Parts: sequence; structure tokens; C-alpha cells
Amino acid sequence: MLYVVCYDIADDQRRQRVAQAMLDYGSRIQESVFLAHLDEELSGRMMARLRRLISELEDRVHVFRLCQACEGEAVALGQAEIRRDSDYIII
Repeated sequence: MLYVVCYDIADDQRRQRVAQAMLDYGSRIQESVFLAHLDEELSGRMMARLRRLISELEDRVHVFRLCQACEGEAVALGQAEIRRDSDYIII
């Protein structure tokens, strides 16, 4: 499943920790926006980690789960690109 995660984090250190954490799950497509292709288990881990990192009183995080049909309708304009998982992973 494709997840779009975007955030507005009030504190610089928290924002940096959230960005570093998100790099473990997906790709940065803009400063505070990430795309992540995750299964249910990994998405649960990501959500739990984000909850630990943010301040419930000061920060805003939006997580949008896109179905396959919605993912196929995504449009990228200008220099933007829609990143897709590769068919294989080299380890």
C-alpha cells in the first residue's frame, strides 16, 4: 500500500528526527513530504514511531493511505516524479 506522509513539526530537532525516521520507510518527495510503499506491519511500525517522535500539542502529521486505484491516478507535474518500488531489491 502507498502512504503519503506530510508534516509540520514546530521544533527543529524533532523535525530532523521525524525526517530521519521517515527515510527508513520511504522516499522524500518534498521537504516535509514522503512516499512509502509499506505492508500493514511496517505501516504500523511507522505510525508507532511517529507517535513517539512528535509532540501531540505542537506538531501536525498527516498520513494518507492510497489504494492501488488511487495510486494509479496520481499526477506529477514539472520536475516532480512518482516513485515506484522496483521489481527487485539488491542486497
